[in-house]
Amino acid sequence: MRTTKTHACLAAVGSLLAALVVAAPAQAAPAGTAACKPSIQVLETLPHTDDPHPSPWVRRTQVNAIAPGPSRLAVGMSGWRAVYWIGTRLHRVPVPEGSGTGVVTDVNRSGLMVGSVSTPDGNKAFSYRHGEPAVTVLPGGSKATGVNDRGVIVGSVWDREQNRTIGLEWVGQRLRRELPPPAGYRIIGLSGVNNAGQVSGSGGALEPRPGTSAWVTPGLYWPADPRVAPTVLAPVDDTGDRYATHGIDDSGRMVGYQWPQPSDRREVPVVWNRPDGPPVYAPLAHGSVGGTFEAISPNTNVSVGLAEFSYASPKPEDSPAARAEYWTGSGPMRVLPGLAPSRFTAAFAVTDDDRVGGAAQDAQGLVRPVIWTCAARQAFVPA
Repeated sequence: MRTTKTHACLAAVGSLLAALVVAAPAQAAPAGTAACKPSIQVLETLPHTDDPHPSPWVRRTQVNAIAPGPSRLAVGMSGWRAVYWIGTRLHRVPVPEGSGTGVVTDVNRSGLMVGSVSTPDGNKAFSYRHGEPAVTVLPGGSKATGVNDRGVIVGSVWDREQNRTIGLEWVGQRLRRELPPPAGYRIIGLSGVNNAGQVSGSGGALEPRPGTSAWVTPGLYWPADPRVAPTVLAPVDDTGDRYATHGIDDSGRMVGYQWPQPSDRREVPVVWNRPDGPPVYAPLAHGSVGGTFEAISPNTNVSVGLAEFSYASPKPEDSPAARAEYWTGSGPMRVLPGLAPSRFTAAFAVTDDDRVGGAAQDAQGLVRPVIWTCAARQAFVPA
């Protein structure tokens, strides 16, 4: 389940990319992954979607989520279009005619995908399954950002009249409820729902802290029981630092980042082990200046995201500006290998069987959607 949580003929491209598997240095694997083979699987992209100015922060092509289990189904976007993959083969999501940019943000064990697409009538939240002739537009929603294995979908809509974002929860095609913000706060967005029905998100205070000019922007949490009020994640203080959640696991553990203020300071990856507990600030990758967590595995406490690097000129050889980072909840932050030296990587999804999804720049500078298999054996501490 996820967050929230950022990028020639198709047949010819597909045959080339499907055959491209890049081996990486092996490391010790976590329990239950002894049979996996470490590799970087490069997935197909839509034709004519090469990015002339690729960046890990301008997201156009990437894997956003991977279905649990053996289906080999992954979802995301290619050239800002909503797509999914079965193995390495790309499939377009059949969005409404006249639609523009789109994204698939999450997928559950049974293959139910959710996302959003721009249409002439505004952004629309949708759900979809492989083989269906068209998406199902979710009533009242502009974004769908998470789905659990029970088919509960969360997302949001911007209410122009009330000038606020409204959190929404669907079951199937039915809008089940609105998710209210905690008292004194507004919703910025929802980032995930776990199999227990707990929801993560981010918000902002309606007023600055008394006696200060600090506007608190914390992570938010909704219990599964709609009778229990949502809560604001710690800390709630006068620093003005910003916090955001990007995912929630089945135990209720949430991940995201802190953005210290003033804004010239870099992000720090954060874990909230309990909704009512303090944040745990994860270590930065060696040599990095900041980092974020973009996803957490459902049950194995593996968090992934981006580590940001900054270098004096000239930049050291084989040193990309950003790397996909991988953390097991203890020890140093590790990073995942790329497709070519000095090219960035980014991670946005992780599964219990140690697959990590994201994007990587190849030797030609093009951004490719990728899945690292047996990721723990490939992750390493940067020099």
